[in-house]
Formats: sequence, structure tokens, C-alpha cells
Amino acid sequence: MDIYLSPRQLEMRAEVRAFLDQNYPPERILQIERDEEYPDDFYRECAARGWTGIPVPTEYGGSNGSVLDLCVFVEEVGKTSISMATLYITGTIFGSHALHICGSKEQADKYLPAIVAGDKRFALAMSEPGAGSDFAAMTTTAEKVEGGWRINGAKGPISGAERAEVIITAARTGTYPGESRQKGISLFLVDNPTKGVSFERRNYPAMKALMVNDITYDGVVVGDDAVLGEIDDGWLNLARLMDPERLANAAQAIGVAQAAIDDGVEYARNREQYGKPIARFQAVSHPLAESQAEIAAARLLVYAAAHKRDVEGPCPMEASMAKMLANNVAARATSAAMQVAGARGWEAESHFLRRNLEVRGCELGGGTSQIQRNIIAYHMGLR
Repeated sequence: MDIYLSPRQLEMRAEVRAFLDQNYPPERILQIERDEEYPDDFYRECAARGWTGIPVPTEYGGSNGSVLDLCVFVEEVGKTSISMATLYITGTIFGSHALHICGSKEQADKYLPAIVAGDKRFALAMSEPGAGSDFAAMTTTAEKVEGGWRINGAKGPISGAERAEVIITAARTGTYPGESRQKGISLFLVDNPTKGVSFERRNYPAMKALMVNDITYDGVVVGDDAVLGEIDDGWLNLARLMDPERLANAAQAIGVAQAAIDDGVEYARNREQYGKPIARFQAVSHPLAESQAEIAAARLLVYAAAHKRDVEGPCPMEASMAKMLANNVAARATSAAMQVAGARGWEAESHFLRRNLEVRGCELGGGTSQIQRNIIAYHMGLR
């Protein structure tokens, strides 16, 4: 059911799959997650194959790919590893789209070729300990000083922050009583390392290979050339950045879900009870069949929303619908697959358990399903 995919996209998907199968078999993924081994080799290989350049314009060495291209790529990587898929999203998509949306020519000249080469990875520092879903409640500030800005505050949890070369940092630069609370937020490109930036690693049960950090900004000074977009209008640019991020999140969740169901089918075919494979019992086969149908439907919605974004521009309602449905379908699919595996699916190094935990992280990142419902309701005229 690839009605939205071109022959070129199908070819790319097959190429990505072959690369991952050869270099990152299941036992390798277990090892890098167990050892918390940052997948630097994967990212370098992506650069060597031109994949980090998918979202970058051709004048900067990229392939000027579409959001649908990115979804196809990220879904395939998600089947193998959520750590590697999230590294690609944060390292490549955040930076390239932010620079395209609101970056200056000088910033694009500086960073976009480096993204293509794999030399610059990005992280997006939006959330704070007291300002997650309520983004406008942020307390991190940026104060104007001679020649630049001084940033103070804390961010977290932020995926891949300590290994990123550039951190897109949201900070409050002004307050405007009587106007939207989002007014007065600005974006800054903070190079890593920079004096005053420090990291503390969080301990999550999944995505261990890609570090998730709290970031402290203690009198961090950046130049005026580090301002990304217009001062006090950072929220508007972040809102425009959310479509590709949420669609990529949805695509990786679909990848995890499909891998879980594929493993569940294989297990059901080979596991015998009462003298026959458990796949022959409807109590086993029906949940897998239902999940497969849901995955196919969610994938089509993700592809359709990505296509709409490519053709028509921002589509927050469709992006939120795709993310909500993909995350929820993935949670049901990974749970169904783990149930098929029984006690073996509950083992610490089981791929069934790993994927079940991974999709929970997808659902929490980029706005929870509850936040996506709020956005959908708003665009329906219900709020």
C-alpha cells in the first residue's frame, strides 16, 4: 500500500533496509543499547551515503528532499533502532528545517553544508522541567548585552544534546502584557561546547544509545549572529518547525510498530503449543492481524499528511492527527506483539520489551497525544 511513494522513494527505502540489515542486526542493536553506545558510526555512514542531505537544498550540497522522503527514511530506521531514528531527526531535520524556515543566509552558509557532511548535528532545547506542554511558561531567559545575548536557565529533557554540535535554544527575551504568552520567546544557535553550557544525563529505560539530557545555561554568551529568526517571534517559527518533527516522529513510531508485528508473526509461526504453531490459534493471530491493519492505516495517514505538507505548506492539524494515530497504534501493536511472546517478551533484553518502551517515548516526545488532540480540536473550531 505504497500509493504515495515514487520509484525513487521505494529504491531509497530498499537501500536503507539493506544497509541496516547488513550493519545493524538485532544483536548489534541490543549491544549498543545495553552499553549506551552513541551511534556515531551510523550517523557518519548516513552522511557518506548522502542521507543527512535529504532535507537540505541542492545549492548547499543536499538533495532537496521532501518531508515524505524524510518519513520514508525515518520509518525504515525506526524498524531497526529508535535511538538511531531519533538521532537522525534531531541531528538533521531540526537544524535543516529551522535554518530553512527562519535562518539567515549567513547561518545557512555556515551550517547547511556541515549538516550534509555530517559534521554538525543539532538538538532542539524547548522543554524545561517546569515548562513541557505549557511551553510559554519557560523561565530560561536571554538578556541583551553588548554584541550579543546572555542566556540563563535550564532545559530538559533534550534528546542527543550533549553530542550535538549546535543546540537550538528557546529563551524568553521579553514580556508583553495583554498579548499571547508565546510573544517574547526567541531562538538562539548555541554552539557546543560553549562556556557556561553543561549537561546531566537522564536515565530512561529505552533509547539509551542516544543520550537524553538536562542542560544548564549559566551566563552563556552568544553573539547577535546566533539569533535564529526575529527576536520575540521564536514561537511562530517553532510552530512551523513542528510539522516535519511530528511527522517524522509518527513515521518512526510506525517503523517500530511494524518491526514488532513482524517479530510477533515470526515467533507465532515457530512457537508450538498443543502440537501446533500458536499462529493457528485465533487468540494469537487476530490481535496481530488487527494491528497490521491499524499500522497500514496509520502509515497512509502519515504519508498523506507529509504529502500535504510538501504540496501546500504548513498543516498542523494533519500532522497532529498523524502523530496521535501513529503513536497510539504503535502502542497497541507493540503490546500485542509482546503478549504473543509471553514471558520471553518480558525478558530484559527482549526486542519485544524494547520496542514497547520505545513507542512510549515517541508518544511523549514532540507533544503528547493529549496535546495533539488539543491542536486537532482547535483547528476543528472546538476551542
